[in-house]
Amino acid sequence: MNPARISFLLLLSLLLMAACAPAPAAAPAPEVVVVKETVVVEQPAPVEPPPPEQGAAPQYAPLCQAASGCAAPEVEMLDNKYCVEKIPYAIMSVPAGTTYESLDPKLKCQDQMHSDGSLRITCYSGKELWSYDMKVCNGACAAPQLDMTSGQCQEGYGYDAANQCCAQPSSGGEAGCTVYQVDIGACPLPK
Repeated sequence: MNPARISFLLLLSLLLMAACAPAPAAAPAPEVVVVKETVVVEQPAPVEPPPPEQGAAPQYAPLCQAASGCAAPEVEMLDNKYCVEKIPYAIMSVPAGTTYESLDPKLKCQDQMHSDGSLRITCYSGKELWSYDMKVCNGACAAPQLDMTSGQCQEGYGYDAANQCCAQPSSGGEAGCTVYQVDIGACPLPK
């Protein structure tokens, strides 16, 4: 065998023995002791807000946005010659949420929700071929309840808690209302 080869095998054997030998024991790690320290932080006393300066404007709630879409409801006359026991009725259809009021105490009306989602108003008076006025209003245009004494709004405005804003009180509530003429027809004569 070649002497270079023997040297190489001998070196390889030594390296393998060194790699497989157990590692020397490590020195013991120093013991760590944790000391807890309590830190006291003083909280400053709460500071009261300074009183408002003389002449400073008070802070009020925001003004409400003007209601949009407050058009009077459409009234559709479905039948003004519907008769029950010779008493003519007028039957009208209005959108759900519509409010109404007869402007003549002789005209009696009642309402009922219909399966198509509209409100049916049925009116009678006992008279044939007669016209009456009825006020119909869009229920979405109703004025909100305002708290005029809340102190959250400027003079002349009230606080609308539902919308958290200030609004002027309604001056008559006619927004979204119209007067509709109810024409009562006649019942046919018996044959």
